[in-house]
Amino acid sequence: MKFPLNMSILDRVLRTIGSIYLIYIGFINTELLANPLLNLMLGGFGVFNIVFVAVGFCPVYFIAGISTTKKS
Repeated sequence: MKFPLNMSILDRVLRTIGSIYLIYIGFINTELLANPLLNLMLGGFGVFNIVFVAVGFCPVYFIAGISTTKKS
């Protein structure tokens, strides 16, 4: 199944930076948050976000009908 691209390059770069930070907080530096479940949720969200950045498709954007790509 091919997903339509709905994320611009700037959107993908910003999401990558945020996702790396979430993965760092969730899995590497676990002392920042005392709750292991919250660490797992934040790290997992970061990993899923990296996957969607690699594909260029955001399911929330798709449901809301939003696209940050240029219209051709």
